[in-house]
Amino acid sequence: LFVEVMWRSLWKWKRTAAGVAATAAAAVIAVKDISAKPTKYQHLFTGGLGPRAVPKPTTITVFDDERVDKYYWLRDDKRENEEVLSLCKAENEHMAVGLSGTEELQSAIVKEIRSRMKEDDSSLPQRKHGYYYYRRMETGKQYPVWCRRGMSAFAAMLYTPQDVMDDVTCPDKEEILLDGNKESEGKSYYQAGGLRPSPSHRYVAYGVDTVGRESYTLTIIDTHAEGGPKVISEIENTTGGAAWINDNHLLYTTRDEAHRPDKIWLHTLIPGHEDHVVYHEPNDTFNVYAYRSRSGDFVYVGSSGAVTSEVFVFPTKKVPRNKKIKLTSVCGRTTGVEYGVSDRDGVFYVVSNKDKAINSKLFTVEVNLQDWKKYDVPLVDREDCVMKEVFPHREDVKLEGVTLYKDFMVSSERRKGLPVLSVHSFDAHGNVSKGQVVEMQDASYTLYESAQEFESCILRYSYTSQTTPRSTYDVDMNELNSAPELKKVDPVPGNFCKDHYVSKRVYATSHDGEQIPISIVHHKDIGTGPHPVVLEGYGAYEISNDVYFSRSVLSLLDRGVVVAVAHIRGGGELGRMWYEKGKYLYKKNTYLDFIACAQHLLDTNVAHPDKLCIEGWSAGGLLIGATLNNAPKKADGSSMFAGAVAGVPFVDVLTTMLDETIPLTAGEWDEWGDPREKKYYDYMKSYSPMDNISPHKAYPPMFIQGGLHDPRVQYWEPLKYAQVLRDAGAQTVLCKIDMSSGHFSSSGRFDRLKDTALYFAFFLRAMGLENAEILQNGPTRNN
Repeated sequence: LFVEVMWRSLWKWKRTAAGVAATAAAAVIAVKDISAKPTKYQHLFTGGLGPRAVPKPTTITVFDDERVDKYYWLRDDKRENEEVLSLCKAENEHMAVGLSGTEELQSAIVKEIRSRMKEDDSSLPQRKHGYYYYRRMETGKQYPVWCRRGMSAFAAMLYTPQDVMDDVTCPDKEEILLDGNKESEGKSYYQAGGLRPSPSHRYVAYGVDTVGRESYTLTIIDTHAEGGPKVISEIENTTGGAAWINDNHLLYTTRDEAHRPDKIWLHTLIPGHEDHVVYHEPNDTFNVYAYRSRSGDFVYVGSSGAVTSEVFVFPTKKVPRNKKIKLTSVCGRTTGVEYGVSDRDGVFYVVSNKDKAINSKLFTVEVNLQDWKKYDVPLVDREDCVMKEVFPHREDVKLEGVTLYKDFMVSSERRKGLPVLSVHSFDAHGNVSKGQVVEMQDASYTLYESAQEFESCILRYSYTSQTTPRSTYDVDMNELNSAPELKKVDPVPGNFCKDHYVSKRVYATSHDGEQIPISIVHHKDIGTGPHPVVLEGYGAYEISNDVYFSRSVLSLLDRGVVVAVAHIRGGGELGRMWYEKGKYLYKKNTYLDFIACAQHLLDTNVAHPDKLCIEGWSAGGLLIGATLNNAPKKADGSSMFAGAVAGVPFVDVLTTMLDETIPLTAGEWDEWGDPREKKYYDYMKSYSPMDNISPHKAYPPMFIQGGLHDPRVQYWEPLKYAQVLRDAGAQTVLCKIDMSSGHFSSSGRFDRLKDTALYFAFFLRAMGLENAEILQNGPTRNN
């Protein structure tokens, strides 16, 4: 076990001879316990058991319960410990050895995916008050170029689905605001975004992260500067976004030492003015944010936890004086009540779960806007406040939000587990009409609105499914029965044809009888089952794991692999209760649902018993870890799964949630529970992946990925996870720690293809499909 590490001279450990002997003996015993029960293709992975860190036990005692963490010492907040960095590098080298022989396969996958990309593609231009803003890519380059073009006065007043950016509507030439390729030169990581023009469009603010820690430098440029856009302000440690009050004042957000967005600042472009805090959130379970309303009449400052939120408002026509902004709460703060606010004609529209509206309702709040002196009293508590219900709570419909226009309102909803857009109009008195639903066709899909200018009558929406590239449409909301105008289909060069692929939705019965949706996609010519399958899941934060088209996934489908997405509890697909039944003391439902989905695919002859792999990222990594600890073994004692990918996995749940010094921990208590309370401590310990790894359980080949600078799931969790799995006798644990990125892997678009090809090669090797041939009319199955 240790000869391999020493032979490679990766690092030197200081330990006693007795300690080496004891550790090695324990490892040999653990391996022996499982070595007779490998998965069918386990032998294809090379490189031995992998690098081992020296155990340095730390005892953590809570409620008289002692837990020993042998690898607690791998935590290094500064990322400077040479012993830790050497281990990360050793893991990367071992991962490369473990996948040796797949280099040609990886190169082929990268080439395939890249051939499906239009490298010089551009985004659909977005109108913003006399300008078209857009991004374009250049052939062979990694990053976008952010641009805009000025519109003619006539074109700026005209709204039509046939709207197009050309030399007629835009007499001005292209103006480059930010070239990501130039700015990223000499940097191993570069992420820019959140471009926000000032009301006059003279100034533009955007955020830049060059580490991967999601700590952005807010950059403000003057587009009227001589010689082209010029940087006039740079503010470090922000979330990257900005909310303009007027051309001289904007709000931005900074983070505290725990990486929590906790302060809203006022920045003034007028020389001689220092930045000033306008709001500080002392509750360490809340995050703050700021945004300008679509009407332009207000800026909002929000503060939200997992189950409670509050929104403050300030009129943009009131110019900040003496660095003071007097924020007024809209609905106050009540534990368990969440709400979001927008406005139209001076009336505030509130989407909230107030009054036990579990799936949310919509109501209006109207006050005398001329009386802003009562800023310390929430609007709903003022004597002149008038509140009216617009949409009542509905048991079968989840209201996710509304977008307000001058004459229309678009509500985003979920019905029967699928996203829905419903269009409403306002009459002269502000009354809302009954909604008209924008119809879709696929069994599973993703649908979202791309909000246009407040004054516009155009609804722009994008639609995608597992077999349909993202397609964006414009339709006049005055003529919803007319055919929508197709504005853009994300190009897929090559011989792609959506008719070569089939998608469907099936249901698995979970342990308590609940029906769990599964979205499935496969090539039409794979024949009768069983098939190789990759099953993916998430199940947290009420995030709906909606399906979408992926150029990358085609490389699996064309090799005969079926790709399935489990819509388990903890997500938001089937309304708020779907989420509630997958959090706190119901968290086990997420992995029990996932196991039920895997079993359903096996029982219905979709999945081959030797070729079923699973995948999850971030909170989905917790799902994978808990699934492996709890899934039944096969009859021969081997794992139910052929392989597992756990990306940036949140697996050390109990230790992390007990430590408030770890970034973002306190804010997560309302999602997972607070283990400082015994009922949550006991429950978390019963499912926390790291605390339930055992040599008596069977673990398939595993690919674990982490990012050294990840602020969400710290690098030491995947690093420790690999060590503990090896201690338990897991035979193939490949761990990749990206040394120059964070939670979202590489920043360059072509670099990301290499990351994808790496774990795709892992899947294909785990399923015995390394040499599966691809034919023009479909794959040759290699069962």
